[in-house]
Amino acid sequence: MGELQTFVDVPGGHLYRETRGQGQDVLLLNAGTADVRMWDTTVAWLARIARVTTFDYRDTGLSSPGTAPFSELDDIAAVLDAVGVSSAVLVGSSEGARRALGFAHRHPERVRRVVAVSGSFGDFPDPSPQEAAARQVMLDRFAQIDGVLAEAGVRAAAEVGVDAWAPALDTYHRRRMIGLEVANTHRITLAQYHGVELDPPVKTRFAEIATPISVLVGGRDFEGTALWARRLAAQAPGASLTVVAEADHFPMLSTPKQFEDFLREALAQTG
Repeated sequence: MGELQTFVDVPGGHLYRETRGQGQDVLLLNAGTADVRMWDTTVAWLARIARVTTFDYRDTGLSSPGTAPFSELDDIAAVLDAVGVSSAVLVGSSEGARRALGFAHRHPERVRRVVAVSGSFGDFPDPSPQEAAARQVMLDRFAQIDGVLAEAGVRAAAEVGVDAWAPALDTYHRRRMIGLEVANTHRITLAQYHGVELDPPVKTRFAEIATPISVLVGGRDFEGTALWARRLAAQAPGASLTVVAEADHFPMLSTPKQFEDFLREALAQTG
């Protein structure tokens, strides 16, 4: 089984990436304030059936900070190019789902399938009353977390944040996710994030994505996340939706067996 840990040079910086295993190519895209370590339990089984690549976004993990505007999508392309991958299955968690879908929109020839896990897209365009109410619940919780950050620091805020997003985690994975947020303090406390996404944003362009999309959301996640999953599944022509009732925002950690079964099936469908 091949294994490589290295850096990819990109304009204005570098990206840390890891590649393991053999088989069809799969790129795992992290949640925003985590890093490649959030995928350790997934890579442990996935690298037995696929060539799996993970990388730290700028401002997280071992990658360089973003000090000037940069393209999130060009960074993904640079990683795929470095591995020698012409097309891959992109599995994105939370913010990673947004990035994966944006890349599929811009480079459909390079994406065989998007697996969008607990996709996070921010405010709803033209929200329904239900979407507006659910988004306000999230904004209120984010304001609470920001207050804790200002008053008690990064660790206390990480504890509150992880408990909000991931109430189904066991003690081990709760501690691990809190630790990852603390380790990525630079991203959490940025005065300005320089990453540039698809323009107009992909959240307004789901219907334009022809790539097959497997959507997964947990029943114990925020209602807003579930409503975004429904939007994506309803608007993207090749999307299907799976709901895991016991899962939270991180089903690969809160319901690992169900997540493995889901991802294995998505890969089997891709061929």
